[in-house]
Amino acid sequence: MQRLFSRGAITAAALVLGVNALTLAAPSAFAADISAKQFVKAPVLAATNWTGLYVNGGVGYGMWAADTTTVDPRLGLCDLCTTQVQGGKGWLGVVGIGFDYQLSPKIVAGVFLDGNLSSLKGTIQDGGPFYAGDIKQTSAWAVGARAGWLVDPRILAYVNTGYTSARFSGANMVTTFNGKDSGATTATFTANGWFVGGGVETAIAPGWFWRNEYRFAYYGNHSIADVDLLNGPQNNITFKPTVQTFTTQFVYKFDSGHVAPAYPATSPVMAANWTGFYLNGGAGYGSWAADTYTADPVTGQCAVCATQVQGGKGYLGTIGAGYDWQFASAWVAGVFGEYTISSLKGTIQDQDPVWSGEIKQTSAWAAGARVGWLATPAILTYVNGGYSSARFSGTAMERDFPSVSTGNTTPGFTSNGWFMGGGTETTAAFLGKGWFWRNEYRYASYRDHALTDTGRSGVNSNIIFKPTVQTVTSQLVFKFN
Repeated sequence: MQRLFSRGAITAAALVLGVNALTLAAPSAFAADISAKQFVKAPVLAATNWTGLYVNGGVGYGMWAADTTTVDPRLGLCDLCTTQVQGGKGWLGVVGIGFDYQLSPKIVAGVFLDGNLSSLKGTIQDGGPFYAGDIKQTSAWAVGARAGWLVDPRILAYVNTGYTSARFSGANMVTTFNGKDSGATTATFTANGWFVGGGVETAIAPGWFWRNEYRFAYYGNHSIADVDLLNGPQNNITFKPTVQTFTTQFVYKFDSGHVAPAYPATSPVMAANWTGFYLNGGAGYGSWAADTYTADPVTGQCAVCATQVQGGKGYLGTIGAGYDWQFASAWVAGVFGEYTISSLKGTIQDQDPVWSGEIKQTSAWAAGARVGWLATPAILTYVNGGYSSARFSGTAMERDFPSVSTGNTTPGFTSNGWFMGGGTETTAAFLGKGWFWRNEYRYASYRDHALTDTGRSGVNSNIIFKPTVQTVTSQLVFKFN
């Protein structure tokens, strides 16, 4: 396999950049007034060989959101008729194997099989007898295909899709009013469906690649029996989950002996100027999972004491601005601010009178800092963190059986917290000078809120709502330098 950089080329590039730095007086070597002409061309890269068998492994984080209702197994009629969205969240580890073939200088296609062990823990509930329990996605596997475009010889942007199967644990149900064991259980089950995703993979060393991937999986409807050991079946819980995960993985590709097609010689890679102000914008998908319980508004004591996880999901668009400073040949740091318009729709419930309603994260903003390392002159991998504030809508509450308006509402509110995340950013020379392409994962944690469920008769309950939100976005960045 031909190498991305020869040792001599890297040394030569470092020496040239070092001479430039000394010439410009070291402290301001990468200041914003450096013109593009003062940056040297990086070596024209030999084509990377993307053909071959590979193994991969890594870790990640995920959330699921499941539409649920409750059905009487004897009559076949809904017992809890309002669809609620339950949620779950947690960590996972993934391993896999695959084969890629480079069809042309810029196109790669392949097939793969992977599996994960996970602990994505959330809630399943039977609203009829007021039971709820912890349920986990414990594992999953997927088989599929991917196709990608070589942005440059080392960077593959790809999409993938295929078949997936996930395993969910059984649940020991508790009575939601006091959190005590109810004696009822649900069985483990397997959910089958499809997935779609995408990511960026970068060559980092001979045979080694670094992959960052987002995946969305859809599973069909399942009817789960809630069985009381003493009294027999209670209700059937319909459970329709979607799962989104983000993973970072290392890939080792075995040399196939295949001669890689030559990358177009007319597409040299420029050493980018990362210093300067920028604007960014893009779109993405997100989900939230909120720990909830119900409290008496007068005494503050829990009325529904078992903490349940409600969920939400949907699309978003984001715009922002920031400033980066390349303070060494391979390091970049910066500050930024962003604003997001979103529709992450889910459920909030007041289980004391058996009411629930639709709630959305409608917008959010964030201010923070990032620091990154230039894997190559054109590829920045970074982490970020900072302060975040999200806006959630008010809710019109409905009776869960039957689904009719109660006249009660909860107010809109703002939730403040922190976020952390990371991603990759690459030059997008195909769009012109100054353009970059960013793919980013972000996790945000917000403090809990007491939301008043209020109607004509006053405050019915306080709903304690503590959300976490994860998002994945793909953005274009234009830097003024």
